[in-house]
Amino acid sequence: MLHFIYNPIAGKGSSRRVREALEPMLRAAKAAYAFHETKGHHSAADIVRRLTGGGRETVDIVSMGGDGTLHEVLNGMEDPGRVRLGIIPCGSGNDFAAAAGIPAAPDGALDLLLNGEAKFTDYMECSGVRGINAIGTGIDVDILRRYNGMKLLKGSAAYLASLILTLFSYRPKRFSEVVGSERRLHRAFIACAGNGQRFGGGITICPEAVLDDGLLDIVIVDDISAPGIPAAFVKLMKRRILEHPKTSFRRADFLKIEPEVPMAIQIDGEIYENLPFDVRVVHNRLRVFRP
Repeated sequence: MLHFIYNPIAGKGSSRRVREALEPMLRAAKAAYAFHETKGHHSAADIVRRLTGGGRETVDIVSMGGDGTLHEVLNGMEDPGRVRLGIIPCGSGNDFAAAAGIPAAPDGALDLLLNGEAKFTDYMECSGVRGINAIGTGIDVDILRRYNGMKLLKGSAAYLASLILTLFSYRPKRFSEVVGSERRLHRAFIACAGNGQRFGGGITICPEAVLDDGLLDIVIVDDISAPGIPAAFVKLMKRRILEHPKTSFRRADFLKIEPEVPMAIQIDGEIYENLPFDVRVVHNRLRVFRP
């Protein structure tokens, strides 16, 4: 049984249209399925918690929406080891789906569910909250706050505008990066632990991230002077941020960020206040339908 969890307002209501397109295909394939419509914030997690709770059998859960719906679905799983996760990307941001190679077209994504294979795929845990795409602190949080307040623009265009506006007003923050027994001090724009490669509807921050290598891609961009910001922006947009001299990059299965003053963090585009930035990767537990 395929359990589709869908947000009716994701992607400006495109998820409703996608459901209408998928149902004839599911009936033609004689697939067992059910659609579960979310009713508000945390509703997706509640639905998944109900579907995955109290049993030992594997459950097929399909996140139908964007990165926000996927984040809720992941955090609603009682035990990710008993879930095969499908993704139908139809939100305003589908960054993890793109990293996983999920077809953007609904029929292609559905074919992967019906005829493809669920493969082990890493996810992350940060102080009890799961993330599957990217966890960060610094300028990305301020960009999201600006993005959430946008009225005229939506989707990737709104995120890009928020990024540009925030770049020239953000003040780097001081924190320690702790990996194993090593500690590094930074005054930085951003610290990111990536499983996926991009955020914000297509902005690549971790271009070399691999979904099943058991490692976090850790990218930290230190203080850049105002005259150097345009060049850094160009490298970011060309997927070459790792080449910038102010960027540090490494891989590890654990990352702790200890800020000088409290900093909010974002997990898959959701902002969390007062949550310690202690991230570890969870390997060979969750299975995701992907090429």
